[in-house]
Amino acid sequence: MIVTKINDTINLEAMCPRLKTALQWLRNNYASIHETGVSRVDIEDGVWANVETPAMKAIDKQVLEVHRKYIDIHVPVDKDEVMGWLPTHMLNNVVTPYSAERDIAFYNDTPLTHFTLHPGELCIMTPLDAHAPIIGTGTIKKICIKVAV
Repeated sequence: MIVTKINDTINLEAMCPRLKTALQWLRNNYASIHETGVSRVDIEDGVWANVETPAMKAIDKQVLEVHRKYIDIHVPVDKDEVMGWLPTHMLNNVVTPYSAERDIAFYNDTPLTHFTLHPGELCIMTPLDAHAPIIGTGTIKKICIKVAV
């Protein structure tokens, strides 16, 4: 897991070419993408973004999710987002088994930690990071970029 400010991501671009593409797109579009009303943006092969306004969940109601084929970049746009985190090797309580088609599984384990992302920040979750996003009240404007690994 990596947490940083959007404007401090240039040094992360060397990690992989698709991550570089995703971070450059984010820096160029973060301020205005929600104004377009687009829900999915195809950035390039293996990199796409969900631009969404989901309902947030209470901390005790949100489950952990994991992905095997994609890195997630979570970006709150208009308000704080609390996220839970647990390394995948500590998962035990499957709620929904892994679906290769959807690249997701859900677990009901207790996160090791919770943290708050503020607008202007992002969180990068790899396939080694179980995460519980969109914790809070009301709805949130957010971007979730998917980067194929």
